[in-house]
Amino acid sequence: MKVLSFIKLTDEQQEEIRALADDISLKVVSPEDATKDDLTEVDAIYGWSNRLESHAVANGYLKWIQTIRAGVDALPLDDIRDENILLTSGSGANAINIAEQTLAYMLMFSRKLHLAMRDQDQNLWKLDEPYGEIYHKSVLFVGAGTIATVLAGYCKALGMHTIGIRRTAKKTENVDEMKSMDQLKTAVGLADFVVNILPDTKATVNTFDASVFEAMKSDAVYINIGRGKSTNTENLITALKNKVIGGAALDVVEPEPLPADSELWGMKNVIITPHTAGRSTHYAERAFKIFKENLKSFHDTGKVEINVVDLHQGY
Repeated sequence: MKVLSFIKLTDEQQEEIRALADDISLKVVSPEDATKDDLTEVDAIYGWSNRLESHAVANGYLKWIQTIRAGVDALPLDDIRDENILLTSGSGANAINIAEQTLAYMLMFSRKLHLAMRDQDQNLWKLDEPYGEIYHKSVLFVGAGTIATVLAGYCKALGMHTIGIRRTAKKTENVDEMKSMDQLKTAVGLADFVVNILPDTKATVNTFDASVFEAMKSDAVYINIGRGKSTNTENLITALKNKVIGGAALDVVEPEPLPADSELWGMKNVIITPHTAGRSTHYAERAFKIFKENLKSFHDTGKVEINVVDLHQGY
């Protein structure tokens, strides 16, 4: 079995892969330096290169792609499906760090830390009453997958009530109530914090629009750590300006990067981070663990078990 990794692997990790079976041949090359010759008779790819996507998908041998990221919207999903190639994602490798950053947003808004930082920049010793708590508050996760499971555990430990939404109302660990996507406008009205964890698919574009913001509590905080295209940016700005909702924490935006002249930058009830929630010094090791386990399964059985992407749904 010939495996090509576009992801830099340590010497130890490379030895772990080769130790899985004698017939596994591993080559590691950066996406920038890779050529179509590197894809010759490759059975499996770890990572991805948009430069070589046409050669990769059509090489006649490729059977499986393991991405390092949770989102797969950058890949040619239709072509991958047409070629009957298996696709697995790195979903879950970033769950801990994203959950921690999202929890930080909620704590910042409750304790007015986002305002304290602005006051500090102006050398102001100022009270920004009232100061709240997240204890006994409700949080809604729209896209109740691995990240929501981890985050919900943190929230419950702090005394919060957790609600989840997914395509079907399938039970999720640590989530007190489960709803389906057709209940979105009702569910957002129950929450003090609405956390968008939706993937980027045709079905999720502009899911959060004026009608959804109007259904939220007037003091609720909207948090987007999913994808920017799932939010109608102009509708969000209007909702914030008119105090339809209480605030927003945005790690992803549309467009991205956020233009310097966007009104969002100057809003005191908005926290903006430059798509950093998914970054962690531990990400690569967690993603590698998923790849290694899937590779062993694929070599032994021809199947993969972890994070199999539905190529029709796009996640």
